[in-house]
Amino acid sequence: MRTFSSVFISVILVATLLSAGVLVSFDYARQNTENQQFSASVDANEGTNYYTLIEIDEGDNNEEESITSIYHEFVFTVTGEGDSVSWDFGDGSAGNGMSISHQYETPGIYTVTATSISPNSVKTSTLEVLVDLEAVVEVDNMEGTCAPTAKDSVIDLLGMEGMMSLEGYVMVEHDGSSESCTLRNPLQECHLRVILERTEEGSVVSQDILFDDTFRTNEVVVDFSLPELDFEQGEGIQLRLETDQLRDWHKPMASWSSTAPV
Repeated sequence: MRTFSSVFISVILVATLLSAGVLVSFDYARQNTENQQFSASVDANEGTNYYTLIEIDEGDNNEEESITSIYHEFVFTVTGEGDSVSWDFGDGSAGNGMSISHQYETPGIYTVTATSISPNSVKTSTLEVLVDLEAVVEVDNMEGTCAPTAKDSVIDLLGMEGMMSLEGYVMVEHDGSSESCTLRNPLQECHLRVILERTEEGSVVSQDILFDDTFRTNEVVVDFSLPELDFEQGEGIQLRLETDQLRDWHKPMASWSSTAPV
């Protein structure tokens, strides 16, 4: 009888100890989960949007613009989340979920905030993402300023409020409808003028000539580098292409990249 009682008591003690160990282990795991830091992250802190504009003229001098925009997709995730997670992407857009993607239509620097809500707490985590821009613009034929239907070619470089840097090039090609530049005599060399213009509310307020010369090639490339330009609201920047000759250039184009405005 004593032996049975001893065995029974031993079994009870072992079971009690095992139960206590399970409870301690469960409580530790729960505390470890509760103490896990809430944090938001993104797959890449910097992305690039792509912008293409092509002017289409069917011969009536009434150009139509074909615009294509490709927006970089950021993927945001959180760790240590609560019962629900909401997102503020810093551009007026919001979303929900432990993992979510978002695109920004306008280059810039954005502060993203994730908020975790649980019965016992509300936690937030923030991060920044940068959106840069790469652009290509092809305009309709640039006619001579002295031609009967003369018009300039203007390319908007998409300046935005803040400080930003731009770098790229302008290229023009001979249109083939008149005598080749390479065949002209020295007094009839081809001509191009590239003017950088600052604007306010659509009006030109300053000009800087980047290129103004004659040449004997059928293609000309003019590079430009514009570091740390500061824009106020309503201000912009553009390129104006001109020629002094009674001829035109075929499809002038510009390609450039710009940093996110700060």
